[in-house]
Amino acid sequence: MTEPLRILLAEDSESDAELIQRELKRGGLDFQSRRVQTEADFRRELDEFQPHLVISDFSMPQFSGPKALAIARESRGDIPFIFISGTIGENVAVDMMKAGADDYVMKNNLARLVPALKRELREAEVRRARRLAEERLRESEAGLHRAQVMAKIAHVITGADGSFERWSDTLPQLIGVEPAQMPRSTREWLDLLHPDDRERFRLTAIEAARTGTRRDVEYRLRRADGAWSRIRQVIEPLQSKADAEAETRWFSTLQDVTEQRLAEEALHASQERARLIIESALDAFVAMDAKGVIVDWNKQSERTFGWSREDALGRNLAETIIPEPYREAHQRGLTRFLEVGEGPVLNKRIEITALHRDGREFPVELVITPIRLANGSAFGGFVRDISDRKAQEEKILRLTRVYAVLSGINALIIRVRDRDELFRETCRVAVEAGKFKLAWLGVVDREAARVKPVAWHGGQEDYFQLMPLALNESDPERYGLAGRAIRERRAMVVEDMAKDPRVLLRKEASARGFHSLVVLPLLVSEEAVGVLALYATEVGFFDEEEMKLLIELSGDISFALDHIAKAEKLDYLAYYDSLTGLANRSLFHERLVQYVSAAQTEKSGLAVAVVDVDRFKIINDSLGRQAGDELLRLVAERIESRAGPIRMARINADRFAIVRTGVSSESEVARLIEQWLAECFGPPYAVIGTELRVSAKAGIALFPNDGADADALFQNAEAALKKAKTTGERYLFHTQQMTERIGEKLALENKLRQALEKEEFVLHYQPKVDTATRRIESVEALIRWQSPELGLVPPMQFIPLLEETGLILEVGAWALRRAVVDHRTWTERGLPAPRISVNVSAVQLRQRDFVATVEEALRRGAVPPGIDLEITESLVMEDIEANMKKLEAVRVLGVSLAIDDFGTGYSSLGYLAKLPVHSLKIDRSFIITMLKDPAIMTLVSTIISMAHSLRLKVVAEGVDAEEQAKVLDRLGCDQLQGYLFSKPLPFDGMTALLGPEAGEGKARRRK
Repeated sequence: MTEPLRILLAEDSESDAELIQRELKRGGLDFQSRRVQTEADFRRELDEFQPHLVISDFSMPQFSGPKALAIARESRGDIPFIFISGTIGENVAVDMMKAGADDYVMKNNLARLVPALKRELREAEVRRARRLAEERLRESEAGLHRAQVMAKIAHVITGADGSFERWSDTLPQLIGVEPAQMPRSTREWLDLLHPDDRERFRLTAIEAARTGTRRDVEYRLRRADGAWSRIRQVIEPLQSKADAEAETRWFSTLQDVTEQRLAEEALHASQERARLIIESALDAFVAMDAKGVIVDWNKQSERTFGWSREDALGRNLAETIIPEPYREAHQRGLTRFLEVGEGPVLNKRIEITALHRDGREFPVELVITPIRLANGSAFGGFVRDISDRKAQEEKILRLTRVYAVLSGINALIIRVRDRDELFRETCRVAVEAGKFKLAWLGVVDREAARVKPVAWHGGQEDYFQLMPLALNESDPERYGLAGRAIRERRAMVVEDMAKDPRVLLRKEASARGFHSLVVLPLLVSEEAVGVLALYATEVGFFDEEEMKLLIELSGDISFALDHIAKAEKLDYLAYYDSLTGLANRSLFHERLVQYVSAAQTEKSGLAVAVVDVDRFKIINDSLGRQAGDELLRLVAERIESRAGPIRMARINADRFAIVRTGVSSESEVARLIEQWLAECFGPPYAVIGTELRVSAKAGIALFPNDGADADALFQNAEAALKKAKTTGERYLFHTQQMTERIGEKLALENKLRQALEKEEFVLHYQPKVDTATRRIESVEALIRWQSPELGLVPPMQFIPLLEETGLILEVGAWALRRAVVDHRTWTERGLPAPRISVNVSAVQLRQRDFVATVEEALRRGAVPPGIDLEITESLVMEDIEANMKKLEAVRVLGVSLAIDDFGTGYSSLGYLAKLPVHSLKIDRSFIITMLKDPAIMTLVSTIISMAHSLRLKVVAEGVDAEEQAKVLDRLGCDQLQGYLFSKPLPFDGMTALLGPEAGEGKARRRK
């Protein structure tokens, strides 16, 4: 035993246990031991320690030897168990031996322990080996029995007299009888055999007896249920010593081979059927071995490939039926299968090209299947000649292409209403859906006597430049198939463009891959109006069936052209006035809806004017309808030249409508209407040799004030026209108040123009004082209008109108020049002339010549100039990049810049830091409210701090109270402007404020 002996001691006395261990060591044993004294510990150590032997005391306080013996035999019956005791009597010892103990040793005679232990271990090993051998024998017999049952095998031993001495348990099962019904002799066994097989069985048995050798026979045996089984029986003599001395006995092995024989018969029948199927198959069947040699060849193969069976068998398959370019790929596939057992084309339906014996190639479809044989691999393949199918497929494909074109163009005809789109899409569909190489469509140009290509797809324009397109056959170099199709009104078909003499560009066509062609005339009302030409890459593409469809196609396109022409005429009459060519009422309304929608989106203005020609009925009645129509055409031409064709319409016999988008004010519309009426109805009209002076009335409605939709605007404009005709006004707006307001504006505009001419504008100056000293630092020039009729007009009543009309450019330039002159005058009088700030409007700054205007004004003043400009923050931010360039240029001239009304608009601090300005003016609205609103006070303080951080001065305007001035002084404001110091003064008043005696050069400052 290679491992230490494991001994479990059931002993309550530790000293006795040590005595036992010393005795074992004295006996030379290599062992491990564990001591227990309770039942629980004993059970645990049996499982965990797995001892080879148990030594137990007979009597213990918490446990007992007999109990330990019972537990050991229950859990491990073959483990040696030895009692050791000092008190056990002989009778008790015998009882324990009967209960299963292997030995007992007295404590006073421990010398017996080691020999007894070794003996019991040897006997336990023998018992264990015997038990294992018996188990293996039983397993072997059971396995043999299962094998015989599964293999349907049985055996029987027959005596010399033919009696059955012994048989296996499987024999009754083999013949389907109960063991008690088992035949007892060979004679009884013969009764179960088929009558036709009994003689063969008897002869085989006699031959085995005669020769004393093994023989086998197969026969049919009737089972108890009446069914016949196939039995194979092997008869051999027994070769034992007893048999040699007595007469021969026989050992027969029997096997039920019914299923095997049935399977073999079924296989044979299947093979016969397969052979019949293969021979009668409509497909060729070819088989080859692993070397590529043909080993099978049915009759259809003879018809398909032209080789007889006798000639084909034994030939190399690749050299026989595979064209030479594909043989290398065939060999690679065969080699790959033989190496790895798989191939990309095996068991798949594929199409390839095959070779006939006469050398021609043809398409086939085949399926290749590997056949694994005992002596190697083979391959079988069914092959079908698909030449006819391919031809039909090509035919169907061509027809499908033409059908696709026909379907696509018919769908196109349904939706397309534009002739050019029809032409373009027809060519596109022909190329993309019909797979034609090129499609082009041309129309007849009678004046040029040629066909003019108007659309094409798939080709290049240089080919059309070479193409013969003349209509006159007297020009043979330019008279081609297109001209023939037009003149003869029938399709021109070319089967092979390389050989047809009618094709003049044979070389060019071949270079572009064009091989067949059809030119289809397009007939409208029996007149050829154009052609459709289709080019195919295949020779002979256009056969009879394709041509039927293509002629139908050309008829459909011709119908579409006729339909479009008629639809265009109807559309024109539905939306246009046939007399003037202008839009009619319906089209104008549609356009007006679009204009209103755009105006709503863009938040812009829009005006609708309805114009009525005065006394048209009288002119029409007196001069005739022809003259009336001519007058209307002339009126329409004049209005159209001003308004544009898409912005006007003739909506009635003598009435026109006009729409104007992007209007900004009522006065702008009024000026425009006055201009139109003057230009269109001022000069006389020459009608049929008669000079006529015609006037008109107009009604105007504005969006959104006079209507939020097209219907309301149109109705209100017509209502305004009706009122204008009643009152005799040349034009009226929809509301009387608006008309009156526009009238007042126009009157004021005229007076302003006169004021500029008569120099009624004057400048007043308001000082800007130093916050600490209250001395005048500069002044702001404020424009005033000294009207003889209205008196001194406040700026808010006329400056917006100046900006609206553009007069601000002239008035602003005047104000700049006037300020320069006044500054020079103060200087020349010896006064300490303050710098003058002049306000710049948005209209002025937007002008390209703004810098030049400032430079021109400065030339009239002192050097260096004493002029500053004030601009609003919102104005600068309109076009920051362009405005910065202009302001930089102005600063170079010596002009300082200030941001006016700071805080009321939007500005970017990032750009503010870059602007070339020297000061900020806090808007008066903040100054007025800062003492009452802490938030405004904080805002003013923040503006001052921010400006100083940017090194800008701060001016507060609108300072009207001392308390405001003191607060601004504490906040650090640099300059103050307001009525606390002075109201705006005319030049003389400002001069007096600067010094009591202007000529003496004395200056004074108001504190």
